[in-house]
Amino acid sequence: MIALLPGAALLLALRIRSLLLIAALVPTASVAILLIVATVAAPAGVSFSPGLVVTVVVALLLVGAVRLWRSGARWRVGLRRPTAPAVVGVFGVVAGTAVATRMWLRGLGGLDRIAQEHDMITHLLLVSYIERSGNAAPWQVRPLDLLTEGPVRFYPAGAHLAPALLAGTGVDPAASLNAMTVIYLAVCWVLSVAVLTAVAALRLCAGTSTAWLTAGTAAVLAPALYRPAVQLMHDGGIYSAAVALCLAPGLIAALLLASEERAGRTAVGLGAGAAGIVAVHPSAAVTVGISVIAWLAGDLVTRQGRTRLRRSVPVLLGAGGVGALLAAPVVLQGGESTGATGSFAVAPQGYPLGDSLGSAVALIYGGYLDPPRGIGLAGLTALYLFGVLVVVRAGAGLGVVAAWAVWVLVTASSMFAPGTGPLRLVTGLFYNSVPRIWSHVSLFVPTLAALGVVLTMLGVVHALRRRVRRPLPAPVRSRPVAAVAVLTAMAALLAVPVDRAVSTNTTTVAARYATPDFVRVGPDDLAAVDFLDGRVAPGERVLNSANDGSTYLYVAAGIPVVNSTTLGTGAMPYTYELLRSFDRYPDDPDLRRILQDLDVGWVYVDAEAPPIGAAGAPDGWTGSDMFTTPSGFAELDGKDLPGLTPAFRSGTVTVYRLDLGATEPPSP
Repeated sequence: MIALLPGAALLLALRIRSLLLIAALVPTASVAILLIVATVAAPAGVSFSPGLVVTVVVALLLVGAVRLWRSGARWRVGLRRPTAPAVVGVFGVVAGTAVATRMWLRGLGGLDRIAQEHDMITHLLLVSYIERSGNAAPWQVRPLDLLTEGPVRFYPAGAHLAPALLAGTGVDPAASLNAMTVIYLAVCWVLSVAVLTAVAALRLCAGTSTAWLTAGTAAVLAPALYRPAVQLMHDGGIYSAAVALCLAPGLIAALLLASEERAGRTAVGLGAGAAGIVAVHPSAAVTVGISVIAWLAGDLVTRQGRTRLRRSVPVLLGAGGVGALLAAPVVLQGGESTGATGSFAVAPQGYPLGDSLGSAVALIYGGYLDPPRGIGLAGLTALYLFGVLVVVRAGAGLGVVAAWAVWVLVTASSMFAPGTGPLRLVTGLFYNSVPRIWSHVSLFVPTLAALGVVLTMLGVVHALRRRVRRPLPAPVRSRPVAAVAVLTAMAALLAVPVDRAVSTNTTTVAARYATPDFVRVGPDDLAAVDFLDGRVAPGERVLNSANDGSTYLYVAAGIPVVNSTTLGTGAMPYTYELLRSFDRYPDDPDLRRILQDLDVGWVYVDAEAPPIGAAGAPDGWTGSDMFTTPSGFAELDGKDLPGLTPAFRSGTVTVYRLDLGATEPPSP
């Protein structure tokens, strides 16, 4: 409810009537409402909290109810009898959602599991910081010093607002983040894909029945895909980008529906959705923008496509204005990061052109799960490529094919010539990261595959029907027969290719949660948290390396740590100077002064922290491309440092008490 109700309340207040448009906009519009609340609350000195958000949502619901009453509209007493295609379509969406939810829950191994992947350090800290401080505006997140709450380095926190609210109700921050992970990456992903597919079918003039059937089929296929969600969470815990990409199909669908309702209210709803997805991750503006432009261009081959474009332009321009206004705090605060994203390191050399194009098209796993890129979903690849041919042959618009083809081209370019060529302006906005770019192809795969399956079956049913000239009873007419045929296809897909792919995805997610390949936050770290809780004096900090489980001190107990970034930060050089040289403090007055200024009373060391890449370390302080335990923390027990005494030890984790008063300056 936290992730969806705010947007539903906004759309009710706007009196958006299209159920398809509502389904498309609810997730991103919900983030927009939370963004607006956080942005308005901060200058007023009001904390971002569940009570504040509930007040705003109730107000929107009341506005919607009053507008509905004043319009003279009345709820219909009866419900229209559902058609067979509608029933099958709903079944597909429910089945797909259930499969995806079960997959993530099994992979997590329980909502209380702590994610072990690198970037999840930041995400869990952000959720905890927002919940503890009540600071959630874009210029307040994320503080590099958790005690002074500054300086702030921008981090897109749209996907952290709902988990923080859930944590504010008393739920553990890790469980809150995991719960919203399931909502966004399972439920919203399936819903988003289903809505986009329904819109694609309608734009192909396939009719409402076909839209229901294709939406259900696409929903069944969605959990099978490795990208975007599973790979991004497995290969780096790239939560914000994964959420943005999972919500993108829904917003693309909403923008394609721009001409469906009155321009004013539709523009406001679309603008709110756009602002919401930008708050989740600003790169999503490029994801959605390029996709919609390519789709509209592909539909220009038909007269209806050109008519829709003319009717949509004013609404889209209005939506752009609303979105720009609502997302302005995010864009202004994050503008300083734009240049940095394109400067991220790229592979020293690309793949051959044929290999790059084949990898972009095929549903190969790749990444850390499959470094040689030798395994993948061959059957589903063939199915969706068949869908491409079916859509092209239908001749009713090439929008979905055009959007897919553009991202295939961008992906192949990033593999063939990493960070170079004219497309580097696009790929740089995604950190030149192949998994992020590659994920865009998958956004359209379920839609294409579903269109291929359903349009083919409908064609076969209609062809057989034409051979029978006498009237047929209702149960064996075209639509019921087609619905049964598609239902059979759904069952076959769920039983074989989807089931196998979901099994792989479950194991892959579990490798970072339920049965992790490495442990960053484990029982030893939790024991250290219990030890320090209540012992760290107000104003004191714990010196740490954020690459281990020490950041959980803040998440679980609110204990401020010196380092909240794994390699330190150039904005505060002392963060990495202490990592590199802490053990020299007896002979270095500058280090002692830093420790005194920070009031460091404890030092947290894990002798076996997981390895991470260190190519981006400020000033290259690590001295290598890999990093585990910082050099300044190495073998402290054997160095007999004055004022430093072991106070707690569990497994590989040691907590030292630091008494700088016991440190005598070296004699001249």
